[in-house]
Amino acid sequence: MSGKIIIGVSGEIGAGKTSFVQCLEKFGIYPIYTDEIAHDVLGLKVVKEKLVKYFGKGILKDSRIVSKELASRAFRNVKRWRELIKITHPWIVKRVLREINNTENKYIGIDAPLLFESGLDEVCNYIVWIKASPEIRKKRMSKLSWQEAVKRSSYLIPSVLKEKLADFVVVNNEEKRRLMENAQKIYFRIKSQQ
Repeated sequence: MSGKIIIGVSGEIGAGKTSFVQCLEKFGIYPIYTDEIAHDVLGLKVVKEKLVKYFGKGILKDSRIVSKELASRAFRNVKRWRELIKITHPWIVKRVLREINNTENKYIGIDAPLLFESGLDEVCNYIVWIKASPEIRKKRMSKLSWQEAVKRSSYLIPSVLKEKLADFVVVNNEEKRRLMENAQKIYFRIKSQQ
């Protein structure tokens, strides 16, 4: 990744990782959203076959993987979740690296909920950890119950550990304007170090 500055953005569920990368995008950073890539990867024949073999045909509808059904089966226990990661993550990482190589942009922001779990933190020059209070995160979560979010988080590397590994920590309890100010501050600080 010579010459490129890669900023990995991760954080708790509902903390505002994607919003932060969208803020960085306004300063000209090339964004990579791993959730979008993960969705595309589910359409790959080789990935689909492995997932159906392990999780069953019930994850399919009209021969397409239903993400919600796959998630509900994968998050039943750690063993199943690890299998999902083992099947999908090599493809997700491969695509992220391809996007990094293909862009002409010097600055790249990766929105990656599983930045550390996937090993993508290894390619980052800087890591930003986004956090917010449980009350705020509950309000922001539309697709997931709080109980489910807590259960899923328990499968991951503890947040407290990941926060310590970050170069910047952003508390995102306030309005979007404040998040934009933080993004600007961090972006210019990174730029000044080049």
